[in-house]
Amino acid sequence: MNTFVKRTTGFIVIAAVILFAVFASAVPAYAAATDEILNFIIVVDVNEDASLEMTYHIEWMVLDDSIGELEWIDLGVPNQYHTNITPISDSVDRIEDYGNSLSIYLDRGYGEGEVVTVEFSMTQDHMYQIDKWVEGETVYTFTPAWFDDIDVDNLYILWNADKAGAWQPDCFEEDGYLTFYSSLSGGDRYTMTVVYPNDAFGFSIENQNTEGNGGGNGGGENFGIFEAIGGLIAAIIALLMVSAPFVLLFNFIKWIANGLGFGSNQRTEKKIVRTKIEYYDNCPSCGMAREEGKDSCQYCGRSMIKSKEVVEEKDIKNPEKYTKKGTYRYGDSGNTYISVNVVNVPVRGGSRSSSSGSRSSHHSSCASSCASSCASSCACASSCACACACASSGRAGCSVKDFFQERLHEGRVKVESKKSN
Repeated sequence: MNTFVKRTTGFIVIAAVILFAVFASAVPAYAAATDEILNFIIVVDVNEDASLEMTYHIEWMVLDDSIGELEWIDLGVPNQYHTNITPISDSVDRIEDYGNSLSIYLDRGYGEGEVVTVEFSMTQDHMYQIDKWVEGETVYTFTPAWFDDIDVDNLYILWNADKAGAWQPDCFEEDGYLTFYSSLSGGDRYTMTVVYPNDAFGFSIENQNTEGNGGGNGGGENFGIFEAIGGLIAAIIALLMVSAPFVLLFNFIKWIANGLGFGSNQRTEKKIVRTKIEYYDNCPSCGMAREEGKDSCQYCGRSMIKSKEVVEEKDIKNPEKYTKKGTYRYGDSGNTYISVNVVNVPVRGGSRSSSSGSRSSHHSSCASSCASSCASSCACASSCACACACASSGRAGCSVKDFFQERLHEGRVKVESKKSN
């Protein structure tokens, strides 16, 4: 009888834990939002060495400053293998690198009703896997930073389509870029993949992404392994029978609200981004003259970019000359150029994506592998990036993760803003 009581008690405890986990994940927690991401745009170009040139553009609105003004943001990035972190917008005072996340310190505190635009660029490596699905093909998988308690109205990933053979999910192809689009509720993630032939770029085994494997088993001395498994299976079946109708109803309502599956027509609007780039005459490291059309020194590999900033139409001479995609010499200096990127981005409210061609697509499950690692921190494994939006006041739920404690900011690599003040 004593053994029976112990086993019964153990099964009840296990069932209670699973029941709590199921309903905690199925029922969303509704709390007053303090922030909102209006636009989250990431432009990606693949370098010849298979690393990625990534430019981030975030338009962040403060909805409530009762817990303090927005002064800094912790943003997850794919992994620690990034270089050339360059602040672009004047709103960025400095960026501190913490491996899998960046702390972006703003030029001032932003209060209720204000929108701050944050822009920076970096070179990101270890983002691909050779022969991942099919021999002879290399796959990039990317999940941008997500925010536990903040909605993202518009997420755009603009990925250079040059040499791309397949991608997932479906998207627009405009002006040479694959344009992936979504709108995310707090905690939602979006994963995309692009596939290339193995000879498209300089893919190397040493620089590919390596997925980590982890896990463990737990048990108690009062249970045999088969008895524990049998109890778990019985408890799960019972819980699924009870909770499944509610979960299905919630997902169906969300599916209808998002307009999934109803039509593929999508309105777009033209967006022109002009970036002013100034190069060094000679390499700061080895002194060799810059080769025309190259961003890095052909001898030592040092970046030849002296400054790089996004400019508004009103701030440049003869802006009508810079309306088509390309790079153009600017002014009298032989080392100053205007790089123009023109993209037709989907207007929010229509279908999330539309097929842009007949190339094949593949599926990926990166988001699920990242979810568990992000539960306790903003460090994320694989080729994903997770993030929690934080300010020095501990806003956006960061107090739970101790993000506002000083120890988080110790030992970071600092990247000072290139503002000319």
